[in-house]
Amino acid sequence: MMSEPQGPVYMVYDSAMQESPMKEEMALPKYKVKVPSRVAPEPAVVEEAADMIMAAENPLLLTEYAARMPIGFNSTVELAETVGASVYDINKRLGFPNRHPLSVSFHGDAFKGVDVVAALDVVDWTRGSHKLNTQTREVNVVTAPDCKWIDVGFADIEISKWATDYNKHHNWDLRVLGDSALSLPALTAACKKRIDGNKSLTVKIAERKKTIGDRHARQWQKWQEQVKEEWNQRPMTESRLAHELWQVIQGEDWVLTANTLKEWVHKVWDFDKPYRHVGRELGTGTQIGISIGVALAHKGSGKLVIDLQPDGDLMFDLGALWTPIKYQIPMLIVMYNNRAYYNDWAHQIHMAHQRGTDPERAYIGMDLEGPPPDFAHIAKGIGWHAEGPIEDPAEVGPAVKRAIAQVKAGKPALVDAIVWRRGENA
Repeated sequence: MMSEPQGPVYMVYDSAMQESPMKEEMALPKYKVKVPSRVAPEPAVVEEAADMIMAAENPLLLTEYAARMPIGFNSTVELAETVGASVYDINKRLGFPNRHPLSVSFHGDAFKGVDVVAALDVVDWTRGSHKLNTQTREVNVVTAPDCKWIDVGFADIEISKWATDYNKHHNWDLRVLGDSALSLPALTAACKKRIDGNKSLTVKIAERKKTIGDRHARQWQKWQEQVKEEWNQRPMTESRLAHELWQVIQGEDWVLTANTLKEWVHKVWDFDKPYRHVGRELGTGTQIGISIGVALAHKGSGKLVIDLQPDGDLMFDLGALWTPIKYQIPMLIVMYNNRAYYNDWAHQIHMAHQRGTDPERAYIGMDLEGPPPDFAHIAKGIGWHAEGPIEDPAEVGPAVKRAIAQVKAGKPALVDAIVWRRGENA
């Protein structure tokens, strides 16, 4: 549980043992279990990885779980700045500051021409670099044809089944087995050793950083322009909701739980600290449980815990709203309410077009209409401060401000915001 890679431990006790009476007092052990030291990478392999990165024209750091420990966040920033590499954060948990000029997360062309990918504690290494053609089912790789791949982390020892997650295998050019807490600083030091005194390499890195920074700035501006373009749509879009929330919370010490509004929070908010986002949901029905757990972990810290809560997810476990009332867990829920189980609805629309059937029938079993659940009413009945449903985006900010005041007083609060079903009639 405590040794890296850390993870939950599930303990099972035989029911007969649980039910049998205690016939004598059981003394607790007097010894303390020592956590093993971290797994260090082989120095020669670190040097080889540094050579590959330094020889690259367009290196990219792909990060997924390297920042599972707080130190991994800053170590990734230092490595990227040292070598002038772009960084693509898969967003399983926050691994790199989204406003950093080297961030290319969610850029459509992030992997174009990349000739070395260093995957930092990555399981789903295809994210971003492999594009699925939904018409032909073919997968196209968008990196350079001779792109080299370096695996840094615990992927080899984390496999708990006969195949890697998603049954994906990769012909890695180099694998660096070791704890990121040690591997990343070691790799950074090895790269610095090669850069020091090398004027041509120093100039090359500076030029590359400027090029990536310019791309980042252009993409960020495009996202802000898209917010303006979608400003007056009704119901409001994810981009407008993200903007309205940011205007209210940017002065708070906030923590986002599971949902990211189709990544729009990463395109509008400033994720400047490693604790800002603890990680993505694990599938439908998991977000409310994860969010309450995050709020419990931060109880008493003074941080504002925000759950952007999809309506379909909450429908699986409405009773979870009782827990923060029972155990006095302050948190803010802003409903991401498109009145649908929309992930599957979008898939049904796609399949209707594929098979030549009527896409207008894709709503069957998917919509949450007739009647739509009144989440504010339900939350009030359990004891929450709650407002909504809100359809006018201009009303979101004031409602959230009132809700935050309740959260700061120690009470959970919910604001139900109605959001556009993107691509419903596509």
